[in-house]
Amino acid sequence: MAKAKKKSLTEGLQFERKNKDMLRLPKYARIHKRPIPHPPAASPYAGASVPKIVYVSTNTPFMSAARRVQKLLRQAEKRATASVTGSNGNNNQKMTDKERRALLVQSQEKLEREKVYIKATGRAIEKALSVARWFEQKSEEYAVQVKTGSVLVVDDIVEDEEAKRKELAKESQTSQEQQQQQQQQQQQQGDEDTAMNVEEAGPSTDQQPSTHPPAVESKTTTESRNKRRRRRKKGQISAGEELPESRTRWVNMVEIAVNLK
Repeated sequence: MAKAKKKSLTEGLQFERKNKDMLRLPKYARIHKRPIPHPPAASPYAGASVPKIVYVSTNTPFMSAARRVQKLLRQAEKRATASVTGSNGNNNQKMTDKERRALLVQSQEKLEREKVYIKATGRAIEKALSVARWFEQKSEEYAVQVKTGSVLVVDDIVEDEEAKRKELAKESQTSQEQQQQQQQQQQQQGDEDTAMNVEEAGPSTDQQPSTHPPAVESKTTTESRNKRRRRRKKGQISAGEELPESRTRWVNMVEIAVNLK
C-alpha cells in the first residue's frame, strides 16, 4: 500500500501577489539582498504593552524558537497572575471570595490578550509554521493563530562589466545578422518585382527597368524600435540602458500568534 504523502504546512495559505510590475533586469545585473531590518528583541520581563516577537530564519534551530516562545509566555503568565497570587504586593487575605474570583477572571483575560508573535519571511516560512504546528499539538495549553502578509524589501543592483560587454556584443551580432537577412529579403523581393514589371510591360529599348528596390525604412530598424518599446512597457531594461542603484519588491510573510489558554 502506498504511503500517504505528508501534507505541507504551507498548504491552504494564500499570499497576495504584488510583484507583477517589478522591474526586470538584464542578465549582467547582480542582485545583493539587503537584510530585513527588525527592532531589537524585547526583554521577557518587559510589560504587556511591549510586543514580544520571535523572528525565525532558515538557520534558526526549531527547538530554540519554541523554547524562546515558551519563556516569553511563562513571563506573561507571571504578570497576569501576580494580582491573584499576591506577588505584586496586594494583601489577598483581606479580599472576599467574590473579589478573588473577579481577579482570577481579569488575570485570565490578561493572559489570553498577551500574545507572542512568531514572524518569518520567504523560505523561513516553512520552519515558522512547523513551530506553530508544535504548539497546535498542545491545544489544551496553547492557542495559535496564523496570518499571512507581505513585507517590502530593498535589493541593491550591481553591474557586472564583463557580463555586460558579452551581452552587448551578443546583441550587436544578432542585430547585424538580422539586418543582413532583411537586406537579402529586400533584394530578393526587389528582383521579383522587377522581373514581374518587365514581364507585364514587354520589351522596350527606350527605358531600362530599374534593378534597385524603392527606398523604404529597414524593417530591422522598426523591429528593434518596437522591441525596445515592448521592453520598456514590461519594465525590462536592455543592455544599453543605465541600471538603477536599487529596486524594491515584496516578499511573503507569516505572523503566528501564540498565547496561553
